[in-house]
Amino acid sequence: MIRAIVGTAGHIDHGKSALVKALTGIETDRLPEEKERGISIELGFAHLDLDAIGRIGVIDVPGHERFIRQMLAGAHGFDLVVVVVAADDGVMPQTEEHFEIVHLLGLDKAIFVVTKCDVASADRIAEVREEIAILAAGTRLEGAPVVEVCARSGAGIEALRDLIAGSLKSLVPKKSDEAFRLAVDRVFVMKGHGVVVTGTAIGGSIRAGSEVCILPSARRARLREIQVHGSAAEEAAAGERVALNLAGIARDEIERGDTITTDAALEPTSRIDARIEIRPLARRTVSSHCRVRVHHCASQSTARLVWLDGIDEVAPRSSAFAQLVLAEPLVAQAGDRFVIRDETAEHTLGGGVVLVAHAARHRRADGDVGPHLHVIESGDAAARLRTTLAMTDAVGLAPEQASRAIRTSAQQAVALAAAGDGITVLPGLAAPEMLVTSAKLAAALERITTSVRAWESAHPELSGIDLEQLRTSAKPPLDAKTFRLLVDRLEGGGTLVRRGNVVHTSGHAASLGGGDEGLALRVLERIDEAGSMPPMVKELADEMSAPPERIAKVAAVLLLQGRLVKVAPELFFAPQRLDEIAAKLKDYLERESEITAAAFRDLIAASRKYGIPLLDWFDRSGLTIRVGDVRRLRRSAARN
Repeated sequence: MIRAIVGTAGHIDHGKSALVKALTGIETDRLPEEKERGISIELGFAHLDLDAIGRIGVIDVPGHERFIRQMLAGAHGFDLVVVVVAADDGVMPQTEEHFEIVHLLGLDKAIFVVTKCDVASADRIAEVREEIAILAAGTRLEGAPVVEVCARSGAGIEALRDLIAGSLKSLVPKKSDEAFRLAVDRVFVMKGHGVVVTGTAIGGSIRAGSEVCILPSARRARLREIQVHGSAAEEAAAGERVALNLAGIARDEIERGDTITTDAALEPTSRIDARIEIRPLARRTVSSHCRVRVHHCASQSTARLVWLDGIDEVAPRSSAFAQLVLAEPLVAQAGDRFVIRDETAEHTLGGGVVLVAHAARHRRADGDVGPHLHVIESGDAAARLRTTLAMTDAVGLAPEQASRAIRTSAQQAVALAAAGDGITVLPGLAAPEMLVTSAKLAAALERITTSVRAWESAHPELSGIDLEQLRTSAKPPLDAKTFRLLVDRLEGGGTLVRRGNVVHTSGHAASLGGGDEGLALRVLERIDEAGSMPPMVKELADEMSAPPERIAKVAAVLLLQGRLVKVAPELFFAPQRLDEIAAKLKDYLERESEITAAAFRDLIAASRKYGIPLLDWFDRSGLTIRVGDVRRLRRSAARN
């Protein structure tokens, strides 16, 4: 079975809808206003059954210039375009603009259909054929077949059907191993079913019952039912017209332009690097930093277009690398096609292909980025991976992120990294979590090591620096996953030593100095002997005739050394006493299933002053969970 979408294109009143009805028997104008005015306003949908092909989807687009956004929303999923030109009018302005759009969207399969042949002479039809040849000259669609039809009489319809089937037989199957993506072009509520969205599946496959993410809002929903080309189905895949019945979401929480995906890690982007082509319809050069409208799949966003590598403007029939800084985030991936129009949405200027979906901001001081983008555009997979990792603002990328960037699977991305020079897999091939260039890895490790040494120099009395403090002080900031992988790498190599939540360089030893070491021993002894009711910092200060600030400093050092545990502000426990309390609590909960605050105080023979902070600490540490006014043992704790 071939999964494919055939779409129409062409000027208003050239017979696109009539042609679709002659081919499929389906009336695509469904709105009362469309029937009253006799023109298409919204996208129309049908399906066509072809021998040896199966059922394919058909999208009929409106031809009026006012409805170009609707046309763009439907055209992104075309595998084959039927460009309709009326014999009496010939090529008209919207014929040209629609043709430019399908060219910019990368279509390489087209059939030109001359309609209304019953009202034109043979000489006139020959003239229209010449106009079509001029229109397609110099594009991928030059030389596409031309067929003459009359929708009213049916003349030429079977020939057109055969041409469609022949063209689709050579269609390259879409990838099925990537995450499912659908661009929403219609949302409605069906009585008895709830929210239904329709669109063209542009990647992967999906089955009923799946959990989906709706972007850019990141809302979650469950897929209740699927229809493909108007019929119930258990599965939908790229290249099909799909209706999805969603549960767990309201009608006003989803709109045209949203993306339905099974990839929970997919994120909207506000900055894209691309190859952009300016087409003749622009009629003028396009300057850097101008405002444009970006049409991507069924969504649109205003954007600032910045030509890269010092280029100030690009003339029609030329292309260059550019960055689009988007006012509204789009859900784009490398390889996606888009169209740009002027800010007033009156003229199509050009379009292009996404090279880097989540691009960094390019500064002149960073040098030219063109050579890097050229590698991403036309290099082999290994070179694209290496360049992508070098260009990202992050230290490295997860295998899934890298695979999306180079349009391959996560497993292939890891294999490329392992086989290539200059790329490291963290923490290793057995459980790959991040791919990073060796140069970036070395620089990041050095930054962390330098930060730890600087801390030790400024705080020789401390055993090390708290991990979270180290992470949040990093320049540039590091996310928790990246930081963990880097610290693990430094620890594994012997550069850093970790004790609990504290790290220090190998060979570093904390020293309180002066009389503080003796004071620390007194503090430890006093807290340990107090059991479940240790004195607070101020109470310790009074007992030992020392300033509270000095006691707090000593306690902080003991905390970093793992000799005390901080349960609440100014409240510290000896680790062994805390272990004893935890054992009592766990034993009680395994017998009684839940405990109140009052019962806990009785259990450990302590006052409310200690009971509540301890229960809160056990909640945070993962031993218990609060349910109303009682605590219960967490399942994970019960298994240990």
